[in-house]
Amino acid sequence: MRIAIVSDFYLDYVGGAQSSIHEQQAALEAAGHTVFLIALARMNRRSRLRAGEYTLEVRPAYTVPGVILPVVGARPRLIASLREYLTHNAVDVVHLQTEFGLAHAATTAARQLGLPVVHTVHTFYWQSAGWWQAVITPLLRIGLENVTGRRFPRQPFTKRPSDNLLRNLTLSMAWRADTVISPSAHQADDLAAAGVDAPIVVVPNPIARSTRPAKELTAESAGSPRLLWVARCEPEKRPMVFAAAVIDALGRTDNGFSVDFVGDGTELPALRALTAGHPHIRVHGALEHDQVLDLIDESSAVVLTSVGFDNQPMTIAESVSRYRGILYCDPRLSEGLGRAGFLSGTPDAAGLSAAIVQLVDSPQQLIALSAGAHADSGMFSASTYVDAIIGVYTAALSRAA
Repeated sequence: MRIAIVSDFYLDYVGGAQSSIHEQQAALEAAGHTVFLIALARMNRRSRLRAGEYTLEVRPAYTVPGVILPVVGARPRLIASLREYLTHNAVDVVHLQTEFGLAHAATTAARQLGLPVVHTVHTFYWQSAGWWQAVITPLLRIGLENVTGRRFPRQPFTKRPSDNLLRNLTLSMAWRADTVISPSAHQADDLAAAGVDAPIVVVPNPIARSTRPAKELTAESAGSPRLLWVARCEPEKRPMVFAAAVIDALGRTDNGFSVDFVGDGTELPALRALTAGHPHIRVHGALEHDQVLDLIDESSAVVLTSVGFDNQPMTIAESVSRYRGILYCDPRLSEGLGRAGFLSGTPDAAGLSAAIVQLVDSPQQLIALSAGAHADSGMFSASTYVDAIIGVYTAALSRAA
């Protein structure tokens, strides 16, 4: 099958959606399918489009600072170019991975060609903070409706105006798709409750690129626990809450474990300042993918501290694929956590600290979580993903015909 994956994001930026796209591409190509990537990219100003053998790079009109979000408008010229590209490459299905201008332009081009459109919703749970939201949201709505060429619904999901706008942006895209993919069951339920009437299929994000054999946690490693926190150092991922929990738990266990923090973001300087002077805490900043794999393999468990933000984090898929348990605090998360997950009693620093102490005092529990991850790792395998997504594509093609 010939699939066009569409992303409004820079694919060289480190993020869960980008990682998932690369893993999906690798899984599909390994199974013999052809994947074309259509994405926004940093390009020479002289050129609006740049086509490779299996890629189409689109130069954005501008990039939103801070969030590093490139923006392009769903204009007739772009739609015509996308229609020509899809036709020239005999694409069978268009698979959207974002909800902004490029995704809407690709949807319109696909509709004009009679091609089915599948939309993976990587997050319906946009979060922001700050007094400025109420002030800027009306202008943000005008800008987003302008670049997408669509009017958004106005469903109230949260008390934060900007979050409501972005959730309605996502909803607007999902309403246009023939089939919606949700990597998690809880997000699928929320999309259905919001009025998405297209088929919604739960397909977890895959891990396809690692060729290194995974190994279960040994008793020796469990006896000297090493925890790994890997995410963006941003408020929604709550690194500062976890750091406070770690410092408290180190005192309660007589420094009975160590922690590695991996990730870059606005809270990295504050994280370094808070953890300075604690030799059992290592703050690495951003690392290459292979280095992160090394740290997962060296860890006793991986920690996920977001609450109400994540859909199905790539951190879970990566950790379970490496046979490592996960300490987490969001009870809505479920995929991959049935036997590999350890849920803290509460999501605050006190609850996380208590959970750390319990795991440090029980090496056998860490070993059991690792064995559970091994048992559930097939959920995130390349073959599992390909079987599921090709079934989605085939059904969409049948309905389109």
